[in-house]
Amino acid sequence: MSPDGRHGRRVDLSGHASGFRRGTAGVRAMVEVGAEHGVGVQECLHSTGISPEMLHGGAVVSDAQELAVAANLFTATGHAAGVGFAVGERISLRAYGIWGFALLTCPTVLGAVEFGLHYLPLTCAVTGLSLRVCEDEAHLIVDDRGSPAALRPFLAEREIAVTAGILRTILGESPPSLRVELRRSRPSADYEKAIGAPVRFDTPHDAIVTSSAVLDLPLPQADPLTLTACERTCLFLLRERCAPCVAQTVRAVIAEGVTDAGLIAARLHLSARTLRRHLAAEGTSLRHLVDEARRVKAIELITLHHLGVEQVALRLGYTDAATFIRAFRRWTGTTPGAYTRR
Repeated sequence: MSPDGRHGRRVDLSGHASGFRRGTAGVRAMVEVGAEHGVGVQECLHSTGISPEMLHGGAVVSDAQELAVAANLFTATGHAAGVGFAVGERISLRAYGIWGFALLTCPTVLGAVEFGLHYLPLTCAVTGLSLRVCEDEAHLIVDDRGSPAALRPFLAEREIAVTAGILRTILGESPPSLRVELRRSRPSADYEKAIGAPVRFDTPHDAIVTSSAVLDLPLPQADPLTLTACERTCLFLLRERCAPCVAQTVRAVIAEGVTDAGLIAARLHLSARTLRRHLAAEGTSLRHLVDEARRVKAIELITLHHLGVEQVALRLGYTDAATFIRAFRRWTGTTPGAYTRR
């Protein structure tokens, strides 16, 4: 198999890298859809720097790596229409962790949209999204100006499918009068069946459109206290994943489960002493970064997955629950039980 793909011309990704990092939910979805089209895991991950093992752990990837996987899949499937929709349908709100949980607790659909757009780098989106209200219609528009031109149809399909799924999840049903608008001409694929909504082609933009009245609909799981707690964690994650520094790279390695200073330094091609010096210059330390990662994971496990203290302690590598509780109190000023109740 040639690295240029079986069916389509290779997508040029030059000039489309940035520093954002995210989980592997989007990559996993693309690998799964690839398998359905006869595209193997190694072919999807070719020259991306992502190993198959990273798909099932706590690893993070850059948006450049995510684009590279998308390019491999889109090329190998011959730029087929509808592949992006298939990928987007596999990325559920649950895959986004604390960001997705926060959307559920927003007071209204508008609140969820605004929160989601503000913390969009915490998702696997590699395009922008914007809200535009025109008279009695609300348009969620895909902004792909920073994406490779050849990938834009695929990325628009993917983000529209993801967004439609999120709207259905937070509302518990499909929004009234939902439709999709696409810049591309009508393909042979049955887009209406794929997305579950009417589709218009040759439009000025790629967007999801619904009645503006939908924005005012209350969400059934709204909870202002939980939303406040979720936003604090989202803000921390946003700062962590967007910081172009040695600490950011170390965080990515820690997310893979590596916490030994020597092993981390070797991954960064540094000595342990040089690594400590770099981190100190950035105002942090390896111990602090490991604690940060454990703190975020602990909060997610007890608030989102409702795991018990013993289970969380085991997941985070503590010898017993008491040691974990002491660490949690140091991070948050309270116990896991009190934090959950609050």
